[in-house]
Amino acid sequence: MRKFFLLLASCLSLAVYADSMPEYDMKATFTYNFAAYTEWPESSRGNFNVCTLNEEDVGQALRKFEGKSLHGRRLVIARLSSLGAINQCQVLFIGERESSNLPRILSQLGDAPVMTVSDVPALSSVCMLLSLEGTRLVFDVNLEPCRQAKLKPSSTLLRLARSVKKLP
Repeated sequence: MRKFFLLLASCLSLAVYADSMPEYDMKATFTYNFAAYTEWPESSRGNFNVCTLNEEDVGQALRKFEGKSLHGRRLVIARLSSLGAINQCQVLFIGERESSNLPRILSQLGDAPVMTVSDVPALSSVCMLLSLEGTRLVFDVNLEPCRQAKLKPSSTLLRLARSVKKLP
C-alpha cells in the first residue's frame, strides 16, 4: 500500500508541476517508474539497463537515475543509435526517428524481457505509450507486449494508466 501512495504522489506531483518541469524530464521519470513498478523475470545480469533508441532528450533526462538501485541491480542508462544492443536493455525507449523500424525492433526483441516505451502515438504496440494531454503527461498500457516479454506491470501502475489494452 505504501508503494501505491508513493507512486500516486509521484504521478500527481508531475501533473502539478508539468508547467514548470521540462517534458523530457517528465517522460524520463515516468519511464523510470514503469520499470520500478513492474515485476521482472529473474536475471543474472549485474546491471538494469534502461536504453533510449535515437531519442537524445529523454536519454539525457534519464541520466539523473544512473547508478540508482532498481530491482537489486545498478541502473545504467544507454543511449543507442542502432539496433545492435537492444536485447541488452531491460527498458527500451523508442524515439520518433525509429518509429518506421518498430516491426524490425519488435522482431529482433522477440520474447526477450524488454519493456518497450514510446511517446509516438502510431506506436501503440509498445508496452507503455506516453502522451501529453494539454500540459499533463498520461500513459497507456498494452498488456500483450508486456506478457510476451514476461513482464507484469503492478496493479497500481495499471490503475494509474489512462487506458489498459487487455490481453486477447
